[in-house]
Amino acid sequence: MEIVLNVIREKIRKKMLYITTALGIIVVAVFSTDMGSLTVGGKSITDYHVLLPILISVLNFLNGAIALAISCSTIPLEYERRTSHLIWSRGISQSRYHMCLAAGNIVVSWISGIILYATLGVFAVVNGYSGVLGRIAVATLFMMLYSACVCMLTSALSIRIPTLFTGTIMVIILVFGAFRNSLKLLTATFTGIGGTLIKRAVMLVPDLAGISTQAGNLVQEKPINVHVIIMGLFMIWIAGLLVMILRREEA
Repeated sequence: MEIVLNVIREKIRKKMLYITTALGIIVVAVFSTDMGSLTVGGKSITDYHVLLPILISVLNFLNGAIALAISCSTIPLEYERRTSHLIWSRGISQSRYHMCLAAGNIVVSWISGIILYATLGVFAVVNGYSGVLGRIAVATLFMMLYSACVCMLTSALSIRIPTLFTGTIMVIILVFGAFRNSLKLLTATFTGIGGTLIKRAVMLVPDLAGISTQAGNLVQEKPINVHVIIMGLFMIWIAGLLVMILRREEA
């Protein structure tokens, strides 16, 4: 627990939460005030029943990017500082150490996400939609699933892969995951062995778009696809195993 708290304190000292707050206010304000000329299904885009799923997808993606930035260098920096040697002297295993660092990343990303969703709730009240606050609060659970997937995968990759490459790979995964439905449609026409391999590769990408979609369904009182949630939890479990199994030679 002490390791987790140290990670949280360090990220707070780096002003990450202040940056998150500023980004949240800017993003939600832009969507809430400057898009009234657009319509979806004959409804103004500023109608929160239409706007909320869009905002949730945008905020989840933004929080996913923050989770990536938070997690990308946490484990490598600990080894560069030789902090790990103090941990070994206390008899803490490398698996437990890595998992605590990853858990700290997740908690910080959740705090950032809650700030973003709180901003969304404030603008909902300002626009006269206080009735959706309860559903927005529950939708934060999907944000937590989304950011935990990103944090765990990033932490696992960062154990053995240089920070720059980890960041590059995770940016690709984050973008592809956020547009996974579009990728599936795009690759549906591919044929042959190459097409099959590409389709399988797309299936391995975390369904981040699906997680955001379920959050949007929740706030619009539509049915939720439990399969997407289960697969998200399964992805976190797999990434968690990698965090515990992978080792650093410096240890």
